[in-house]
Amino acid sequence: MRTRPGLTTFDAVLERAALGHAVAGASACLIDSATRCATIGVERVGGGAPVRPHTLFPLGSVTKIVVATVACQLVVEGKLSLDAPVADLVPELHALGARGPAITARMLLSHTSGLADAWDGSASLAELLGTSHGAAAAAAPGEGFSYSNTGYVVLGRLIETLTGLSWVKAAQRALLDPAGISSAVFTAPVGAAVGHVLDDDGTLVAGDLWPPVSPLFGPAGATLHATAADTARLVLACATGRTDDGRELLPKWMVDEMLRLQAPLPGAPLHFRGWGLGWALPVAGTSRLVQHIGGTSAFVHVEPDRGIALAVLTNFPEGWAFGEDVLREALGYHRPALPPGPGPGYVDRYVGEYASPAFGVTVRAAEGGRLLITSPLTGRETDLHHQAGDAFWADFGALETEVSFMDFDHGRADRLHTALRTLRRVN
Repeated sequence: MRTRPGLTTFDAVLERAALGHAVAGASACLIDSATRCATIGVERVGGGAPVRPHTLFPLGSVTKIVVATVACQLVVEGKLSLDAPVADLVPELHALGARGPAITARMLLSHTSGLADAWDGSASLAELLGTSHGAAAAAAPGEGFSYSNTGYVVLGRLIETLTGLSWVKAAQRALLDPAGISSAVFTAPVGAAVGHVLDDDGTLVAGDLWPPVSPLFGPAGATLHATAADTARLVLACATGRTDDGRELLPKWMVDEMLRLQAPLPGAPLHFRGWGLGWALPVAGTSRLVQHIGGTSAFVHVEPDRGIALAVLTNFPEGWAFGEDVLREALGYHRPALPPGPGPGYVDRYVGEYASPAFGVTVRAAEGGRLLITSPLTGRETDLHHQAGDAFWADFGALETEVSFMDFDHGRADRLHTALRTLRRVN
């Protein structure tokens, strides 16, 4: 590919990564032996200003790394135990009955609390846990992995109880200010990159990247904005336990615990083999690597032992896939090709409707033994590709994910794991 004159090497990386993606705008920063930043596209399609290094983007669920780090600092200070129940510190959990008092900080941090995922307009934690989100457990506490924004709302409340500060002020005092993260803001600022969605003909138009929610979901990723450069510095500090000027944020033993596999994903994972405390642990790579995503628009990758961090912030739905392509172009990582099949021998064991409070999917049989699944993002159908046993994968466009069927009752799956969440059969 020929690139525009005057581009830096890292600018050219973004240009190559953009091939095949519907790109509005993006800002990326790579820290290795030096710090390199580059941008591409515009803040808003149809007349917006070009993205610049100072452009602010929403971090989405990358915010969870901030919350996890602050929580682990409280563990180091002796104010919080990873494995003690937290319901006495967060009394709203008692509304869950016997499940509530069994939930620990480790479970919340590793998405094994069993709290059903939510992303809605609940105005208070009591309201959130008192709705169907509280009643519909993804699993028993500690039983297995199911990504939960609700769990990080609980962690935010836990931080507030133990510090006497709002979770925002606690994060600023304990992490953002010491790490020198000056661009971070916790409201949608004027001049930030505008979100985009794909309309029916595949054209990018301005629109909410994620459904709007109440400020309650700030600790889960609803409010934090920053530049790509500050995001890269921030996640590197969280993954190493040290600021770039050498100040200790976490001791080595706590960093090692955060980066250790705590909860494996079921089935045959495509991107992440499991979760640590806050961090996702990728399938690819032979050294110690951690990552996280923000919806499908933000992506961070850190190699703490080598001092490498990559942050890719975008304002379009394919930002995660674009970020992975930036990673491959910049650092040479390659993911193995995905199996195209063959299909399973007995499709009826998978057909049905599966749901959680956050979303649902339908699996049905088609001609030729094919299985189709509806996208949790758009509702459109796409093929299920068989991997092995009861493990499949599906390409939902902005989201390429494993689909694993579990808990077979009378020959039919009772649960399905996809898009990092566990869903239960409803029909």
